[in-house]
Amino acid sequence: MTENTTTQLIQEVVDYLVETDTQELSGWGENRSDWLNQGGELLKGIDKLISGDLRIKKDDGSIGTYQAYRVQHNNACGYYKGGIRFSTGVNQSEVKTLAMLMTLKNALHDLPYGGGKGGVHIDVRKHSERELKEVSHAFVRLLQNDIGPYRDIPAPDVGSGTQLMDWMTEEYKQLHPNQPFINTFTGKSVENGGTNGRAESTGIGTFLSYYYLVDAVLNGSLKMNGKHSDKKEMIQAIGKKENVTVAVQGFGNLSRAAAIEAKNSERKHTVIAVSDSRSTVYSAKGLDVEKLAPFKEENDRLPNDKELKDMGMEAEVLDPNAVLTLDCDVLILGAIEDQITIENQADIKAVILVEGANGPLTQTADEYLTAQGKIVIPDILANAGGVTVSYLEWVQGFTNEVKSKEDILENMSERMKEVSMRVYKAYFSCEHDESLRFLCYKLAVVRVIQLMKTSGKII
Repeated sequence: MTENTTTQLIQEVVDYLVETDTQELSGWGENRSDWLNQGGELLKGIDKLISGDLRIKKDDGSIGTYQAYRVQHNNACGYYKGGIRFSTGVNQSEVKTLAMLMTLKNALHDLPYGGGKGGVHIDVRKHSERELKEVSHAFVRLLQNDIGPYRDIPAPDVGSGTQLMDWMTEEYKQLHPNQPFINTFTGKSVENGGTNGRAESTGIGTFLSYYYLVDAVLNGSLKMNGKHSDKKEMIQAIGKKENVTVAVQGFGNLSRAAAIEAKNSERKHTVIAVSDSRSTVYSAKGLDVEKLAPFKEENDRLPNDKELKDMGMEAEVLDPNAVLTLDCDVLILGAIEDQITIENQADIKAVILVEGANGPLTQTADEYLTAQGKIVIPDILANAGGVTVSYLEWVQGFTNEVKSKEDILENMSERMKEVSMRVYKAYFSCEHDESLRFLCYKLAVVRVIQLMKTSGKII
């Protein structure tokens, strides 16, 4: 999803709400159109952009310069919240788009946060640990007056992680002596005030967003009108299979957790493929993802043919993009944005696609696949496990009550189930022809605008 397509979809939702009587807007009266249009304009813009060049002395004595951004999109629902990327893909437009998605995601999941996002344009693989630490500290110095536990609370994202959050927390602490600091960043190590289960949370939540849909259709708790009879039969067919096949794009924290959750779920799922930026590892008989996970963590890549053989795994190595077009029931997209486009959309064989990453489908591909009868579970619904556990970490920082991993993940799962079921019930009972993504945007936009109206941001 690009900045243009995101703002366009927000505008389409606003236009729909202006023209259509909906239960959510009952009682808004004659000012409804004005409030919606005002809110839509605010949602298409941003509250603040902080940007600058970070400069550090590199190990070879040269000076490294890195573009850095933090976008604070909208805080109607609460403090700004969103990750920090360390990636060569970082630019101002990308960060703005992701901040918009965070606003909508937090609103959809009833979290007390607005939307923010940050990033540094850097190739982490080409920098030493000391250099990354210096860049992290420089980024905090750039943001020091605009972040904090009661203002803007960053978290890990692509290319960053627990270690960077610990470094950033320490730098913020040094810059703000005698002030609250522990909740300025989430995704920290447990020893540094983080919470158990954060690393696995996004991937587990991504898988569960699909699993709850199938489970609800099979147990009859999800009522569907006649318009969705084909989808009901398709979901039932998948749920009743003795062996549901799953392909997982990516094999970082998110995708590893999703793959392991699929393999160990109550209903039998076989993970037939995982991938990274270099290759796809495929086996029609299924992969031992729990054996692949430590290899990936240790080597920062998937094994080659010889290494697979040495590990006792019958699998073949394919092109990295092959994972997208394999014959499977479920495709979990856990890498980066814009993976399924107009170029490959017709080759997608999966019946259900789950967006673990942000924006892995372009708008064109989403519309095409939805029209083909496939189900696309959008990012703002599927990948909220991480920010949900970040919220639990933020609460923990105030209470000093450290929960076990089991308790944290159970809490996250219950929250994901509640929101997922609310979305699915609304989708399958709706008489209007709209995608799951459109519905999620609609529910989120309504909540944000309601809060903007209540707080007086729109009058």
